[in-house]
Amino acid sequence: MRSRPSMRHVLVVAPQCASMERLTRLEEAAADLFAVLSDVSVGACRPGLPPGSSALVTGDGLTSAEITATVHTAAAYAAEHGAVLVLAFLGHGFVPGQAATLHFMGADSVEDVRHGSVNVSELLTRALDHPGIPGVLGIIDTCHAAGALPAAQDLTAGTRLGQSRLSLLMGSSLSQAAVDLAFSRGLTTLLRRGLLTAGRKLTLADLGHALRRELVGQNITAFDYAGAASEPLWIARNASARMALLGGLTGPLAHEELTESLGRVDPPVPVPTPGASLQSVLQCRKDVLGRAPSEERDRAVRALDGAIIAIHTVTFIRGWIGGKLTTEAMRHALHTMLAADRRVPGASVSITDVGIIDELAFNHPESETDGLRSIARFVALLGQACGMSLDDPALEDWGQRIEAPALVNDARRHAATRTDGQRMGLVVSLHASLAGEWPETLDAWLLMDGALLEHEQFTNGSADRRGAEDAVERAVLWADEHARTLKLPLKRLDIAIPSSLLLEWRPEEAGAALLLGVRFDVRLHWSNRLNPDAVLRSIEGTLAERWETISECGDGAPVDWLAHEELADPQTLRSQLRNGRYARGIGLTQHPGTDARLMETLLAYTPVLLWPHTAGGFPKERHGCLEASWWAMPGVLTRAYRNRWRGEEAGDLADLRAVWDDQDWLRFCRHFRSTPPPAPTADEGTA
Repeated sequence: MRSRPSMRHVLVVAPQCASMERLTRLEEAAADLFAVLSDVSVGACRPGLPPGSSALVTGDGLTSAEITATVHTAAAYAAEHGAVLVLAFLGHGFVPGQAATLHFMGADSVEDVRHGSVNVSELLTRALDHPGIPGVLGIIDTCHAAGALPAAQDLTAGTRLGQSRLSLLMGSSLSQAAVDLAFSRGLTTLLRRGLLTAGRKLTLADLGHALRRELVGQNITAFDYAGAASEPLWIARNASARMALLGGLTGPLAHEELTESLGRVDPPVPVPTPGASLQSVLQCRKDVLGRAPSEERDRAVRALDGAIIAIHTVTFIRGWIGGKLTTEAMRHALHTMLAADRRVPGASVSITDVGIIDELAFNHPESETDGLRSIARFVALLGQACGMSLDDPALEDWGQRIEAPALVNDARRHAATRTDGQRMGLVVSLHASLAGEWPETLDAWLLMDGALLEHEQFTNGSADRRGAEDAVERAVLWADEHARTLKLPLKRLDIAIPSSLLLEWRPEEAGAALLLGVRFDVRLHWSNRLNPDAVLRSIEGTLAERWETISECGDGAPVDWLAHEELADPQTLRSQLRNGRYARGIGLTQHPGTDARLMETLLAYTPVLLWPHTAGGFPKERHGCLEASWWAMPGVLTRAYRNRWRGEEAGDLADLRAVWDDQDWLRFCRHFRSTPPPAPTADEGTA
């Protein structure tokens, strides 16, 4: 017969010290840690003080005497209920002189002065000595946190004679400072997401090992004194293991295919419910394999295998990425993966981990038997988008679990290669243009990882389109030389153009031997942002906010389409722009002709401007192509142009032009304006 588990109480103490630097994230970190430890499904702790008192004790004015009294009250309350006491101390701490004992600082504490501070070792020992307390679990996030460790003789003496259990998780070594509550914040994140490689309950060893990998610059220390206890104290239930057991990790496509395929097996096999555990699905697979061989049986096995892969993958994503997982990152990874294969997402795909894996596992191309290649690529790209290391051994473990280690390794290399292809970019600008004419010089910047690597100017001797295109090609050759030296591919070309030239020039179609648009992903920008007038400067902040609104769009295209009649009166249009009526991207249903003033008016208020370059315009019935492809903009335009050049189906997108002044471009423009131009040499003359 199993013994009844002990009740768990929690007390989190996080005072501000008046004599020390204020910890700006202290209250936030303490509240988040208390919340996760109090969560019935995670920390499973009850408040550690009697009713009427908050077990989250934080803020200004909390003296050392009050801290000591509060902990004593919590210990007595835990002893009364036979509860394990979880104590968390967050804030400032010191070790006096040559001593090795941590002193916790309240509002009235002064560094290196024992009087008016809290001896943490003594406080823990006295709590542990209460009859009725089976154990004390301490979480210490201060400087010199390892000084909280009691002396061995203190643990084995006292009323209990060493019969209680003490476990400590400390965020810094004895001689080390703690930084920005990183330990407690990292611990909270780990508790919420769980650990895929751990059991159903997370112990000191589990969390200590995981935190050491994630926190750089702090030595996480774990200590466990067993006493007479037979089982170690656990810190929280493992959210990752719980998710795998609860099921609910497969989507509607999986349920539909399981219902259809299992119903055709002879005799039929009951369909696992959406909330079934992984073990139930595995048992169902075993039952299906017990039927006579047939095409129906094989289809059912494939469906069950897909469900098993989906459960493992969603569980892995949540455990591996955890708090860094965002909808934006999932959308980016999915669309990047699909774009590389010239696929589009299903119209009803849900941008969640369950929805995406459901789509990839059960709606894959006929050329893929199980969707594993796509799943592996998505997970690698998602990890990359969330800042995870693709060398993490956890990826290999997941690959083994879904029986696709080679595909996972291929996906890691694919993601790494893609990153290399994005590291370098060439920016060419015609902002030296006078009155919208072709400039006599073009500026070129070579960027690596978003930072300026080289800058050069190229002359346009004939001051016309042909001279400008020749200067762009010379800039490309110059950039290619640097790229070859660095052994990195150069694939992106950003070109900044004044308003009037935007209407008559398609730089992606320039190139003597090969079109620039064939070699590069060409993006157009508005060059006026490099040397803005007072009006443009005054609304730069608003423009950046509008880009955020555009970039966060999840469905459809965030574009306000303007017809010819809405552009007829410039004064009315400007008034509408000033009062914020058009706060997203702007699209024109007709080509603006030669109206450079209209382009300047619109581009001042939006970072994204679209217009057609055909006589037929872009009426409402053609807007659907953009709705379906917005996630791939602006790169999808270059791909559409290439299809048309090759005589392939290009769709309506190939008839659109776009200025795409995204966050990277706006940041580049600010950097350009804040950096003084290099002084010309005697050979260069003046620009």
